Amino acid sequence: MAKRVDNKQTAEDLTSDIFEKVLKSLNDFQWQGITVSAWIFRVARNHIIDYYRKNSKRRTDRSLEDMVNKVVSPSPDVETELESRESEIELYKAIKELRPEEQYLIYYKFFEEMSNKRIARLTGLTETNIGTKLHRVRKKLEKLLKDKAIS
Repeated sequence: MAKRVDNKQTAEDLTSDIFEKVLKSLNDFQWQGITVSAWIFRVARNHIIDYYRKNSKRRTDRSLEDMVNKVVSPSPDVETELESRESEIELYKAIKELRPEEQYLIYYKFFEEMSNKRIARLTGLTETNIGTKLHRVRKKLEKLLKDKAIS
């Protein structure tokens, strides 16, 4: 969770909310080809997305200390930072164009930093299959990003 949110307190609050949501929904869980842990990751992912949607206009996940450090310390090259953020936005847009299964693979591998072995256990696929699918998804993302850059 701390990887997705800048502020430790916010990360702890979100984790608590997710835990509560999972406990309340556990009786409603119906096995549909995914493991309970994959279902929990889906609940967590959706909760984080909701959090960012609600807070997209104002960034409240930074502590006062972080804000003071930004004002006091010399800022990095603004143009470089803007380019980086634009690239990140384009990447997220491209990820949204992927099928849900592909989005989950990207999420598990790059946002949760899971090994192929762990992803295989969560999804019920083989490690080799995960590696192959991730390779194909990366190529697909590369093509989507190139196509957007051209147009």
